[in-house]
Amino acid sequence: MKLLVDIGNSRIKWASIDDNGLNEGQSFQRGKTSIKAALNKAWKTLSDIDAVYVANVGGEKLATQLTEWTEKQWQITPVYIHTEKKRFGVTNAYDEPSKLGIDRWLSLIAARQHARQAQCVIDCGTAMTIDIVTKTGQHQGGMILPGLSLMRSALATSTHALTEETDEKEFKTLATNTYSAIQAGTLYSVTATLERIINDLQESFDNKIRFIITGGDAESLLPLLPDNINHYPDIVLKGLAFYARQDDKKKRAEKRTDNNKKAADESTENATEGSGFTQETSVERYIQKKNKTQSNSKPRTRRVRRSKAPKAEQESSTQTEKPDTSLPEEAI
Repeated sequence: MKLLVDIGNSRIKWASIDDNGLNEGQSFQRGKTSIKAALNKAWKTLSDIDAVYVANVGGEKLATQLTEWTEKQWQITPVYIHTEKKRFGVTNAYDEPSKLGIDRWLSLIAARQHARQAQCVIDCGTAMTIDIVTKTGQHQGGMILPGLSLMRSALATSTHALTEETDEKEFKTLATNTYSAIQAGTLYSVTATLERIINDLQESFDNKIRFIITGGDAESLLPLLPDNINHYPDIVLKGLAFYARQDDKKKRAEKRTDNNKKAADESTENATEGSGFTQETSVERYIQKKNKTQSNSKPRTRRVRRSKAPKAEQESSTQTEKPDTSLPEEAI
């Protein structure tokens, strides 16, 4: 089982993924300086974890703490995913691709897998981000604006009076206390901005664009937004899941290659042992065979070809010499 972790600016979301797919995500508030106590509480009982994949926008200090915890508890070093120029059919539009937040990048990847059409991803976190991807997977760019919590904290730092709270869980549009007034004002400020952006994008794409909203403040904003907004609370984790599956496929392919190579080597070795054949015995047999052939072979008789004499010479040599019957000169 693999663990997927999304470290945000204020919360940490996580989910596990196995052969049955992505399990339901969970989250917890992270500390400003340390997350080990929160990790102990959330993950102490988890077992059978064989890999950890992380999307981190919370800073290097938190990443170090997470790595130390997983290495101590599970002897696993997390894989930190980084933004790329192109992956899974999505092309990054940033001049410096690595500068696009990993959470935004993973959201675009997950959105692309859901539908092959123009899409707008609205992430309502501490900072609100909006990104557009075309039906061909080309990222068009995006924008960043303060989220609800950032707006409210900015107002709270201006004056002590604005920090008061109330037991009211719901607030009226026209509030009768400072806390509710801040809640209503910031909520309408964000939703009004989003409505204008949505209308402009629909006009630009001839209403052929799909809207996705995610992030911790999404549920608060949805009641005031148009009905055509799709809520995907775990979209960053879904993007992480694609990386985890790809990495798993790569490792399995490498393992199959190693196993096939090992099996081929063992097969060759077994065949060699069964036949008694080795490189050394092969050379020895060759030499022995050559020596035996040389010792048993008979010497070849060389036939000398005689050259033919001239015809006149042949005729003279074939004539029968007659006996000399002439008398000596004294006898005459």
